[in-house]
Amino acid sequence: MEDGECIATEAPKAPVTKERKIGTDLEKYIAKPYVARALQAADVGNPDGTKGYPDNGMTVLQQHVAFFDQNNDGVVYPWETFKGIRDLGFDPFSSFVITFVINAAFSYRTLPGWVPNPLLPIYIERIHRDKHGSDSATYDTEGRTCSPSMHSQSPTIYHSRSCGR
Repeated sequence: MEDGECIATEAPKAPVTKERKIGTDLEKYIAKPYVARALQAADVGNPDGTKGYPDNGMTVLQQHVAFFDQNNDGVVYPWETFKGIRDLGFDPFSSFVITFVINAAFSYRTLPGWVPNPLLPIYIERIHRDKHGSDSATYDTEGRTCSPSMHSQSPTIYHSRSCGR
């Protein structure tokens, strides 16, 4: 392996890597872009996160899920997810299907105990438990946002990993 090959962002035999370039100059816009942010989702346009939006001491992942918590009790029930999905503009049928998939998939691992809850609540405090190996790497295992994987011109799960691992 030659010098510089480890950090090459384009592969000659994969033209798509030239078409979908990766931002390599994030340091110009975001201080220490390689450091995961716990409270703000920093990007090139908002290097300090969204101004005027209270983080309430929650990780970026918790803040994302809290959008659906209609009564701010720290628990997202299916009817709250349904309302949030509808607020995003989805039709009732799609909202129902999406709600079932989301709450069925994310509820169990966030429960305080091991007994399943038929109401399928999602506990925001423990949403980090739903992190899995095949996701987009936007969030780390503690729920912090990972800027390089989230804000390059072509986000992938690969470019944020070190060469050779």
